[in-house]
This record gives sequence, C-alpha cells and structure tokens, in this order.
Amino acid sequence: MSSYREDLAYINDAGFSDFTAGATPGVLALLRRAGVRSGLVVDLGCGSGRWAEALGKAGYEVLGVDLSPSMIRLARKRAPRARFQTGSLLSAKLPPCDAVTAIGEIVNYQFDPRHSRASLTGLFRRVHAALRPGGMFIFDVAGPDRVPADVPNRYFQEGGDWSIHVEVDGNAHTRWMTRKIVCFRKNASGRYRRSEELHRLRLLDSAEVVAELESIGFRAKAQNGYGRFRLYPGMQAVVARKR
Repeated sequence: MSSYREDLAYINDAGFSDFTAGATPGVLALLRRAGVRSGLVVDLGCGSGRWAEALGKAGYEVLGVDLSPSMIRLARKRAPRARFQTGSLLSAKLPPCDAVTAIGEIVNYQFDPRHSRASLTGLFRRVHAALRPGGMFIFDVAGPDRVPADVPNRYFQEGGDWSIHVEVDGNAHTRWMTRKIVCFRKNASGRYRRSEELHRLRLLDSAEVVAELESIGFRAKAQNGYGRFRLYPGMQAVVARKR
C-alpha cells in the first residue's frame, strides 16, 4: 500500500499542517510538565518534519522516522539539525531516549504489511524498553467513531498549485477505515499531474490501548486533545509515562 509519495507528501505539507501546528504547544507542555525538558525525542511517523522542527527550536535532539522517502526529504530540508531515517515504526531501532511521539493517527496506518494488533504490542514494548525511567510516550489513535456517520464520505480541498479529492469509507464495528485519495499537482510546465493513493487504517479503542500500556509498565491515560487543541471527532490522545 502506498505511503505519501511525492505529490501527496507535498500537498500534505503545504495544505494540512494545521494539525501539527495545533498540537505542538500542548505536546511541548506535556513533556515539560513531566520534567522532560531536553534530551532525545524519537518522532515516529515524522512526516515533513514540522514537529521535529518545533522540538529542535525548543532545545531537544530529534530522531525522525518515516516510511515515506518523500516525507523524509522534506523533513531534512525543514529541520537540518535533526536526524532522520526512512523506515517503518514497526521495525525501526529505537535508541535510548527521553520521549517517543507519534502524532497524527500514526499507529493506525497500515502502510507496513506487517501491521497487526500484535505488532503494535511489540512497538509499545520496544518504546518502553528504549525510554529512560520517567520518559514519555505521547501519541494519538483513531477509534471506531472516526468512521463518518454516512459512508462513503467525500470532500475536496485545493491550494495554489494542487487539489485533493478524498473518499472515506469504513466500518466502526469491524474497526477499519480507508481513505481513497486523488491528487492533482501543477508541474513546472503548468500542467497538472494526477496520482492516487489508498490509505487503510486499523481503528483502535483508546481504553484498550491504555490498559495494554499499563500492563507493559506505563502509567497511561487517554484525553481529548493536546492542551487547548481538541482532536478531530473519533480521535483520542494517549499520554503514557514509564514507571
């Protein structure tokens, strides 16, 4: 399954950065309140590097991981002092660190064919092992209520040199959702190039995720947002701290 090829990576960065911008102050506040004011933050699903850039400006070291080479290229330009690597969050080696983040439904996406509920448990255990005592694991999940009431649901958005058409389908009962994305991006000659991607998400119950994290050795809770930033309907933030 495709994962943010060149055109969609560009469009995501150019037109859909509001989520990261909104979440940034609240996530930084969570880190600081927990006493994590410096050190290494591993950003899983780092995208185009906007959160990595904010972390760097706040005084943190950053290692960003993303499966999309196109996203990694954008991230390296935006946050040149951070380190980035192309790879799956399910297999990336996690160095000893002070925090791990995965902002924007990252743990739901099934770009890696190995994605399963068991593989996520493995990720949670690897995060716990990598964190120092008191380290933070902050991420968000799309739950069954993320599926629109009426499916398929369609929407359209455009910018100066791009447009995007999205069709959302899914089933809350079986906990899956797809986004069929058609992109149009203007090239140097003024013509528009068309591309398509299909994104599939495994929907997660936040209470079940919190219980699992607790069993691994975290103190964890779910909440509706990051600080004053409220998440989209059907999403929950998970804030976990290593005991």
